[in-house]
Amino acid sequence: MNSSVSSRLLRFTAEAGACAEQDLQAKVLDELGRVVPGKAAGAYLLRSVGNAASSVQAYGVGDYFLAKYEHQGRDSDLVLEAVLTSRSAVTEAEIYEPAEWMLLPLYRQVLALHSIAHTLQAPLIVAGEVRGTLNVARTSDQGAFAVGELAVVEALGRLSGLAMESARIAEEIGRRLARASAALDLIDEPVVVTDIRTAERTANAAAQRIIGGFSDGRTFDDLLARSRDGAAKAPEGTMRPCEDPETGLKLRSTQLPDDILITIMHTPAEAPTHARALIQEALSPREYEIADLVASGLRDGQIAEQLFLSPHTVKKYLKSTYRKLSLRSRVELTRAMHGGA
Repeated sequence: MNSSVSSRLLRFTAEAGACAEQDLQAKVLDELGRVVPGKAAGAYLLRSVGNAASSVQAYGVGDYFLAKYEHQGRDSDLVLEAVLTSRSAVTEAEIYEPAEWMLLPLYRQVLALHSIAHTLQAPLIVAGEVRGTLNVARTSDQGAFAVGELAVVEALGRLSGLAMESARIAEEIGRRLARASAALDLIDEPVVVTDIRTAERTANAAAQRIIGGFSDGRTFDDLLARSRDGAAKAPEGTMRPCEDPETGLKLRSTQLPDDILITIMHTPAEAPTHARALIQEALSPREYEIADLVASGLRDGQIAEQLFLSPHTVKKYLKSTYRKLSLRSRVELTRAMHGGA
């Protein structure tokens, strides 16, 4: 295998790694025509049971030829049978004498449609199983395949199989992540997932509502930094719970392998009934409704959207609420609604 072909295969491997699974078959066929030229070429994917094709992309031959091969040639193709058995590249010259080859029904009824005299097939191995073949065909004028070309197509088949398996795994991981993300949003408990290595963070809807309600410059990372204090003393990566003295919000974090940090936020327990009753008695129904939403962590704009009010109107109600309860801020209102002094 010369250096230019080796370089091309390395480049193909890098590019194929970025392809989605459904795009790889076309990518493989395109590369096949570059590394081993011929009159025609095809990239076949086989069904899980038997050796019938589930998908084929080809150039140099028509749909009639492909259908003819499937119905009259595949079952009698000893080159294909040898590829599936040996799991290596095979040409017709390794099985038949030239005179014998040209008398076969496979040659006379199928290959002769495009004057194909020489065939090379190599296995496409995915996750340890032959899941397809790479096929190259030449006319007699183009000549037979050299030993080095068998090695090139076989290498391409194995590299393609690895790329397909990687793409399949990546797409499956993507589906699992999407399901996990959807499941997180369905639960009421606020959860934040932080990937420390990539600095990526995902918060479910419940956690986003709480984080969005932070005030006075407080951030989730401020609270998270507190929970990390003393982490070395905590067993099995579980970090010491921390509590925000302003709102009573508690965080409990657990560090998983690969630097994944799971943080669960616990909102303060509901205020005693008598405390809520006293506040409700002092406020109008609308004022109490807005105070309850403030205590749940919503911002003025979010409250306005939920109650179909303008932000200005929400601020007016809050100003009236502060005056009636002798409070100065939404932090004090939140504490009062949760039973604080």
